[in-house]
Parts: sequence; C-alpha cells; structure tokens
Amino acid sequence: MHFASAVFENPEALAKLAALNPLAEGAAAPSDGSSSAQAGRATNKRTITSSSGKTVGADRIGGEFRAEAEPQWLKERDELLGSVMKRNAALVENLEKPPISVTLPDGKVVEGSAWVTSPLDIATSISKGLAQAVCTASVKYSKRYEGVAAAMVGMATNPDGDEAESADAEWELWDIGRPLEGDCALQLIKFDDPRGKEVFWHSSAHILGEALETLYGARLTHGPPTDGGFFYDSYMGATAVTQEMSSALEKKAKSIADQKQPYERVVVTKEECLQLFASNPFKVALIKGKLPEGSSTTVYKCGPFVDLCKGPHLPTTGRVKAFAVTKTSSALWLGKQGNDDLQRVYGITFPDKKEM
Repeated sequence: MHFASAVFENPEALAKLAALNPLAEGAAAPSDGSSSAQAGRATNKRTITSSSGKTVGADRIGGEFRAEAEPQWLKERDELLGSVMKRNAALVENLEKPPISVTLPDGKVVEGSAWVTSPLDIATSISKGLAQAVCTASVKYSKRYEGVAAAMVGMATNPDGDEAESADAEWELWDIGRPLEGDCALQLIKFDDPRGKEVFWHSSAHILGEALETLYGARLTHGPPTDGGFFYDSYMGATAVTQEMSSALEKKAKSIADQKQPYERVVVTKEECLQLFASNPFKVALIKGKLPEGSSTTVYKCGPFVDLCKGPHLPTTGRVKAFAVTKTSSALWLGKQGNDDLQRVYGITFPDKKEM
C-alpha cells in the first residue's frame, strides 16, 4: 500500500498548512551541486541540501517574511507529523520481532530482538557511564529484516521474519536510540571520535534550527555540522541577525537542551514531506528536486522542530551541556548570485561545560 495525504487525521490543519505554500507547482528545483563545505564533510551525508547550482523558474522564492514567535504553522506541522508517527508505530507494532545477535568489538555477543533492542540498551547493559557518553553507533549487518520503509512503498514487511534479500554489508552510522534491524556487528562511538563530534554537532544544529523557528518563524534551508561546530542558514526577508537576536537564540537553545527533547526518526513519503514543509518554499524546492515520485525518506523531530534528515542523532537534546552562538553572516540560497539572501548563524556545543 502506498501512503499519501490520506494518512493525515487532521484535514483542517492540512488545508491551512497547504495554503501557506508560496511556491507554485514546478518552481525552483535545485541541482545536485554541492558546496565546498559539503564536500569537506565525511561520506555520511546527513541532510537533504544543496548549496550551489541553478533553480528552475525563479531565482527568488522566499517571498514576504515577517518575524513571528511561535508561528501557527509550527503547531499545524506538529499535528500532521503526529498522524504519520501514529501510522508508523502501528506498522512497527505489527512487525515480527525475531531474535538477533549483536557482536561487540571485543567479540562478546549480546542477544536481543529486532525492532526492540537499541545500541543504547546495549550500552546501558554494559555501564551507565558508557550509556551517557555514547553519541552514536556504527552498525554492520549480516542479516537484516525489512521494516516500515518497505511497508510504505508497497514491499513485503517480512511478517514471517525472513531475512531481507538486500542485507547491508557496509558499516553505517546509527542512532543509539534506534532499534536494531537484524544480526550485526556494533561499535559504540563517543564524542572524542570525529564521528561522535559530527553527530553531536549535527544534533546541535537542530537545536539552533528549533530556536530560529520558534523565536522568529525563520524559513530554514541548510543546517550541517562542520569541522568546528555547525551552522544553520535561514530566510528571514530583510531581517539581519543582530547581537541581541544571537543572545536570544543562545538562551533559547539552552532551554531546549534543558528540556531533554528526544530526537525522533520518522519515515515519510514524498507527498507527506511536501505537506509537512508547505510553508517553507526552500524545503519544497529541495523535496521536488531531490526525491523521486513514490519514494520515502526520513525526517527528524525534536520538540516542535522537524527537518529533512538522514541522521543519526543523539538520543535527546539533554546531551548538550554547553551551547554558544559564535558568529553570524549572510549567505545565498544555493550559493548563487541573484538568489535569495539568507542569514547564517554559527554555533559550537559540548557534552561538558568544562570543554567550552
């Protein structure tokens, strides 16, 4: 079965959100070009983004912008995603939970269940300190079972627990709170590992994105980790980020961290993506240009914040103990002269205040 707009349980909210979409059908599809900042990151591509190339049909797609705290579309988007999450939870509930074997670097084998046991569960079984220190995991599957994404695009969900034919034989970074999907080798990665820093700072970028949206209603475009922290680009019309705004963003980010919001991975269809981000013409352009028809992808949620993202992420925002906005600058949509002017906010975070 292919899930589309019919999955949403709140048609009134959907109608309101769709009405906010300022991007006409067929406008502004980005190219596959990438900036030097993207090229400098590791091979694990986290977000659906583009920093260079051409748009189709319009160079300026941002439209009118008015800074607004807690815009209505935040609530409507959250309601829509809630319906998708409820649907996905039902799909997972109906999956078989076959036993799995997880091999640690020292050769120890831990038994668990597919779609139930997570790397965080395994870390916790070893020690509480390890569970608190782990930022992400790396997983290499020897047997992998099909799950929610397969069900959403009409594939078999392996109700009998048979091995998926396309088991992934490569190492991949994995949310430590995300249940494992089969027999695998597992590495637990801390902040002192470059992969741990990348995940930590990528998760921190989502905190900054939430602050930008909730304080100013910013239309977010691109929020990657960098070698020394992270940044987020957003469209705010003619508004430039001031020192006072930077201080407010920093204060809000610290509040978000204190709330210990969980990072939640959600599988969505292309149609659902377009509905979720109907108020953001930049996200709509990326979705139309990068996602094939009939495909599914993932978004990540923390609090009211939602973004297109492959992950992985920290288990909660509470892992971030020190947050600072380091600088601001201007940027261009897709890195192209003549496109919309964006505001770029840089930040740095750490799991311990002493490291700031």
